[in-house]
Amino acid sequence: MVQKLITNKVLPCSASIVITDFETGEIICQSCGRILQENITDTRKEERSFTQDQHAPTSLTMHDMGLSTIIGKYNRDFVGKPLGYEMKQSMKRMRMWDSRSQAKTSSEKNLRIALYEMVKLKEKLGLSDAVIDRAAYLYRKAAKAQLVRGRTVKSIVGACVYAACRDMETTRTIIDISNHLQEKRKLIAKAYRILFQNLRLIVPVTDPINCIIKFANNLQIPEITKREAIKIFDILKEKELTAGKNPNAVAATVIYMAGIKTNINLSQHEITKISGITSVTIRNRLQDYKKYIELS
Repeated sequence: MVQKLITNKVLPCSASIVITDFETGEIICQSCGRILQENITDTRKEERSFTQDQHAPTSLTMHDMGLSTIIGKYNRDFVGKPLGYEMKQSMKRMRMWDSRSQAKTSSEKNLRIALYEMVKLKEKLGLSDAVIDRAAYLYRKAAKAQLVRGRTVKSIVGACVYAACRDMETTRTIIDISNHLQEKRKLIAKAYRILFQNLRLIVPVTDPINCIIKFANNLQIPEITKREAIKIFDILKEKELTAGKNPNAVAATVIYMAGIKTNINLSQHEITKISGITSVTIRNRLQDYKKYIELS
């Protein structure tokens, strides 16, 4: 890493701007290229350097939970002197075996791959660290209960992430996870049912209000239509017409009804693409709800 440094210190070549190269341990004049100082101390804070009062951070998203040590990648000794050719080859072999020794058994390798898929899914879906930590905890429990055997890694990962999203009240559907994970929705749903039955998960029901807001934002409908949808849902909830129904189906139907009331051109096909709820389900819910809501 090379850094520029502007200094008022009087230098032999009268340079005002110098370049600090921590890789070679040299301070170089930008104008003439003269080496002004050698063997400087690297004052940068290392990512895994800690004081005596601090400890290395641990996380369930790491297959070793951040407890193992690794061999550094810089081929220099403790005084910063470059290593010889033979020693470089020895260090290369030691680094290779060090990385292999961290995942010796097939279960450890499987866990490593699964956690890597979770980290990638976190970036794609915009999930928080708490959700991924919860998903990693569920995957470890599933692996310990031998629920991973005979199933694809991505299906179990998708099921754990979906269960964590519902547990942390983060609105993400199985279809969203399936599309970004590139795994079939049926396999993820089947894996989720297996986790629910064997791990005895207590998962709260998704609030349809969150689904309404999410679908409305994706459809880019006006604020007045969004508020009308929430108002319609409150009326249906008071009449206990939403109990036991799919939250996504309720949200999709309510948004369609709000579009009709506010004269917004919103087709069932557009809502289906966003929500993943079929047009048949929306029409069935609409027949039940329009008895209590005036759409004209």
